[in-house]
Amino acid sequence: MDRMAIIFKAYEVADEIKSSETYQNLIKLKIEIDSKYKEEIMAFKKASDAYNTIMETGGTYHPDFKETVKRFALDKRVLFEKEEVKKYIELESLIQKELDEISRTLGEMVSSHIKTPNEFGFTKEGSCHAH
Repeated sequence: MDRMAIIFKAYEVADEIKSSETYQNLIKLKIEIDSKYKEEIMAFKKASDAYNTIMETGGTYHPDFKETVKRFALDKRVLFEKEEVKKYIELESLIQKELDEISRTLGEMVSSHIKTPNEFGFTKEGSCHAH
């Protein structure tokens, strides 16, 4: 199969995934979550940014570490306990499993020595040297 045929096949697979009920529901939920939970999303992003800044500038030794971690955990819990967000994460996981399976299949077709994700999303070690 030539390069262009492979690229077209990849687009077909992408279109198939994007037309699936799972993906369509994921998109609908994303729109709903973005409009319904604007304040929660902003609070989470702000807390996440603060947490990342703390981790880059001193980590656990930073004077604001405890308060920042508490705020981040609280804002994350508030957002991630919403039913729509739980469902979104569930659908996202299903799509990721499908993508991992495609990746695994492609890798196995090419060579048993190519690193591909297992059912947990971790890549298995392989070697690429000739015997």
